Order: sequence, then structure tokens, then C-alpha cells
Amino acid sequence: MTSTQRARRAALVATALVVVAVLGAAVAGPWHPVARTGWLFTINVPQITEQPRPTETALPPHESSTGAPSWAVGLAIFVALVLLGLLGALAARAMRRWLDEHRPPEQDGADPGEAFLGDVADLALPALAQGLRDAAVAIDRDVPPGDAVIAAWIALEAAAERSGVLREPSQTATEFTVGLLDETEADPAQTRALLDLYLAARFSEHRVTDADVARARAALGALADGVRHLRHDHRESDEPDESDESDEPDEPDEPGRPDGPGATGGAS
Repeated sequence: MTSTQRARRAALVATALVVVAVLGAAVAGPWHPVARTGWLFTINVPQITEQPRPTETALPPHESSTGAPSWAVGLAIFVALVLLGLLGALAARAMRRWLDEHRPPEQDGADPGEAFLGDVADLALPALAQGLRDAAVAIDRDVPPGDAVIAAWIALEAAAERSGVLREPSQTATEFTVGLLDETEADPAQTRALLDLYLAARFSEHRVTDADVARARAALGALADGVRHLRHDHRESDEPDESDESDEPDEPDEPGRPDGPGATGGAS
């Protein structure tokens, strides 16, 4: 018997069983369960009471302890951070400017007592001359009189710094500039007059006027005429040359004058 035949026979048997079951159920009729007396089961079921649910209410917008909304607090924090950043940048810039102004000069092996001697002082003359020209331009600008005088003196200090002359650590920029001008043929009185106007414009409550600017301009002109030469060069040129006196030729003898004791004896 082949497998196909076995499968057909199994299908027929299953179909026959289904038909027999259906016919049996139809012949027997409906099934009714019969309750037996004397059998009682008591089950205690706990009563479950439903808890009342809390009513949901809409929450108000979140507020901080000060009563301000959260977005306002965040905005205030952002603005505060921006202001702190700006203040930090300004403080850093001011500190850098202060350090540049108070930075000590570089040290080298030169003797501070020889700062104004030799070729270094000669190199300072062009720098001072240029500084006086810059000061003349600064004082003629269309600015308040006090600002014009301050700008003129600052131009001289800048020229002294780039002159190549070593500034001593104990010297301020103003003292260094005055000392360098004093080593030239510039009139010291004009230097002090210009310095007094600068100090009054920067530190005094006295208001600088146009007349003060005219005085400062005149002082700059006088200084410009004197910075062309160093003062020690002028002193050296005024000293007499001893070698010239020693090299003067002897005066010729007068005619008929005896040259010595021997000549006198011969005449007698």
C-alpha cells in the first residue's frame, strides 16, 4: 500500500468519525445539568471600595522664589553673563595698557652713567628732532587745549623711548625725556615750561587755555632749534686747544741784539 492510499484511508476514517459524532449529538438532544441538594459552598468575597480620584487642576506657570517667570530669570542671567564678559574684556585691556606703560626697560651691560655719551647720544638727536616735529603736529590739531598740550608731550616721550638711549629703572618716562633734552643744546627753561603746561593739563584743576597752547607751541619751536647738537660737543668746541699754543713759532730776534753772552764778550 502506498503512502497516497494510506492518506486517503485516514481522511475517510476521520470524516466518518466526525459524522458519527454529529449524529450522536443530534439523537441525544440538549444537555441539562442537574443541581444536587445538600452541597453548599460559601465563599467570602471582600468588598472592594473604589477610592475617589483626586481632581486634576491646571498648574500655574512656574515662577521663581521672587515671583518672576522662569523665562525672565533666564534672560536676566544671560544679560548678566554678557555684562560680566564685557567688563572682563575691558579690565584685561586696561591691565595690558597699564603693564605696557609700567614695563621696566630691558637691561644690558652698559654703565648707566654713560647713557648719554658716545654714539648712542648721537643717535638720540634724530629721534628727538622727529619727536618735536610730531609734537608740533599734535599741538595744532583741532582738539581741546589741554588734550593738545598732553599729546605734544606724549610725542616727546615716545621719541625719547625709541631714541636708543638706555633708561634707568628708577627713571620715569617724563624724567627720562627731560634728561635727554638737557643733554642737547635745547633751552632747559623751555623744557620746564613745556613740562609745567603738560602737568597742569593732566593733573591740575587749572583749565588750559589757548594762550597756554601758544606758549607750548613757542617752547616746542625753541626746543627744535636746540636739539641739533649735544651739549658736550659745544663745551668741547669752546675749550682752547693747548697743542696750538705749544706749536706757535718763536718770535724773531731784534736786529743788532746779541744772541748770548759770547756775543757780548766779543763786542767788548
